[in-house]
Amino acid sequence: MGDDVRISAHLGARSVDRAVSVLLLLAEHGGLGLGEIARTLSIPKSSAADVLRALVARDFVAQDHEGHYRLGLGAFEIGAAYLRAMTPVASVEPELKTLTRELSATSHFAVLDGDEVVYLAKHDPPLRALELASALGGRLPAATTAVGKAQLAFVSLRDADDQFDSSRFVEFARIRAVGFALDEGGTAPGVTCVAAPVFSPSGCCGAIGVSTLVDGGPSREAIIDAVVAAAEHATVRLGGVRPHADAVELGRVLLPTNNVPLRQKAHS
Repeated sequence: MGDDVRISAHLGARSVDRAVSVLLLLAEHGGLGLGEIARTLSIPKSSAADVLRALVARDFVAQDHEGHYRLGLGAFEIGAAYLRAMTPVASVEPELKTLTRELSATSHFAVLDGDEVVYLAKHDPPLRALELASALGGRLPAATTAVGKAQLAFVSLRDADDQFDSSRFVEFARIRAVGFALDEGGTAPGVTCVAAPVFSPSGCCGAIGVSTLVDGGPSREAIIDAVVAAAEHATVRLGGVRPHADAVELGRVLLPTNNVPLRQKAHS
C-alpha cells in the first residue's frame, strides 16, 4: 500500500470518527452551536464545520434558525431501521451465549403464550451434567417457571385477577421490585432457575433465564446479577424500558426473607 493510499485511509477513518462523535454528542446534548461542538470534541472549528455540512446534507443533522445543530430525520430513520431488524430473539442471543460461557450453565429465552411459556432460544454448556425441561419450541406452565413468573408479574392487574389468586400478587410485586423471578425445583427437582424480564417499547416481550443445579456452581447472587444485567442489555437493544415499582409496592416487598436474596436496590 502506497503512502498516498495510507494517508487517504487515515483521513477517511478520522472523518468517520469525527462524524460519529458529533452524532453521539448531539444525541446527548441537542441544540449546540458550531463553537460548542468543536470545543467539546477538541477538534478544529473548520473541521467540525466540514463534518456538520456533510451530516446536514444527508439529513443526519438539522440546523435551526439560530444556527444550533440537532439530530435530523436521517438519524431517526437509521434508528428505526435498527429497531425493525432487532427482534427479541436477536436481542437476547449474544446475552445467552455470554451467560452460558461465564456461568457454565444452560441459558434460555421464553415468551408467554396464554398460560404457558414457549422457549424460543437456548444455549447449553459443552459438558452438560443434566438434561433440563426446557427445549426449543417446548412449552411449560408459566405460573411455575421462573421465565413465566418474570413475565406474569408485568401483565395488567385486570388480566392477572382473572388468572391468579391473591397470594400471587405479593410474589409478583416482589418480582417487579427486585427485577427477577425464581423457580426452586418447581419445574425439575434439584434444579433452580433465575429469570429476568426483557422489554420492548410495547412492554414485556419475554424473559431470559439460567438453570443450574441447586447445589454447586456459581453463587445465587452471581447468577442473579448476570441474568438481570443480560435482560437489561437486551432491553436496551430493543429500545425498551423496564417499568419501576412504585414506592408503596417497594415498601411492602423489599424486606429480607430466608427464601429470596435481595439484590441491590438500584435495580428496583
